[in-house]
Amino acid sequence: MHRQPPMVVRVALIAGVLAGCAQTGAPRVPPAAQPSFVAAPDSVMPPDVAGVAWQWVSLTTPVDSVTVDAPERYTVRFDTAGRIAVRADCNRGSAPYAVTADRRLTFGPLALTKVACPPGSLSNRYARDLGRATRYFLKGGDLYLDLPVDSGTMRFRRPPGG
Repeated sequence: MHRQPPMVVRVALIAGVLAGCAQTGAPRVPPAAQPSFVAAPDSVMPPDVAGVAWQWVSLTTPVDSVTVDAPERYTVRFDTAGRIAVRADCNRGSAPYAVTADRRLTFGPLALTKVACPPGSLSNRYARDLGRATRYFLKGGDLYLDLPVDSGTMRFRRPPGG
């Protein structure tokens, strides 16, 4: 015959479980609303850059060089309203951006889907580095995005036939 533990033991056990789930420390305060990021009409990419689905072909850093096997799976399109559309392998997203007359870039938060891409995907690295870009330039028809403090350069090409 199976005996139930006394009521006092059951209550103490439940109280212990609930206490372990309770928050400790200071009460949780919701984070402040993030400031809106709105690009001024004169702070968007020029027509030779905007509207093109630029394909990521390589990343060069002081310690690493990455050649992208499937550039068509990693794209960025700058629109003339201050937003980018991003494809990062199996993920898609967008973010606001602004650019100055001296070609300095600023990106707002990147809203990106979180699909688990296949092994070997560069999705996370691409999204991280793209959001860190601080400057752009064009050379030989390609778009280059410089990362901060000389930490690297991302190179993009126009799509074939584009």
